[in-house]
Amino acid sequence: MKNIHLKPTQNTPRLDFDFEKGLFEITGVSYPEYAKEFYDPIVNTLEKYALNPPTRQTRMVFKFTYFNTGTNTPLSSIFKALETLAARPDHPVIINWYFETDDDDMRELGEYFQTLTHLPIEIIEIGEIENQSQELFG
Repeated sequence: MKNIHLKPTQNTPRLDFDFEKGLFEITGVSYPEYAKEFYDPIVNTLEKYALNPPTRQTRMVFKFTYFNTGTNTPLSSIFKALETLAARPDHPVIINWYFETDDDDMRELGEYFQTLTHLPIEIIEIGEIENQSQELFG
């Protein structure tokens, strides 16, 4: 499985997906004009990974500063793949949802996905997401 590393643009997030290590991070804004086309390759690869992960655990980090409604469906698909992983008794899934201080919308979205999926999502408040980038990848 080929790793995915995409630099952020004005309307798409930075993506760092290391399938060999089971480390995934999405950071920034997400309002691509064609969200399905942007996220489909990522979701498809993550779904394949979920069926036969090469690692003993998976860690997913979300650090959105904003995303539009078009991003909701791909995010739901990402969470479904994570649910597939979490259903494996031998494969813990760690999910961190970061939100900036005073960004109640992002906090509430993390809580929404937490109740929607029943995954162990840790919701974490930080000062500024831009200054906290590349937590997993240095």
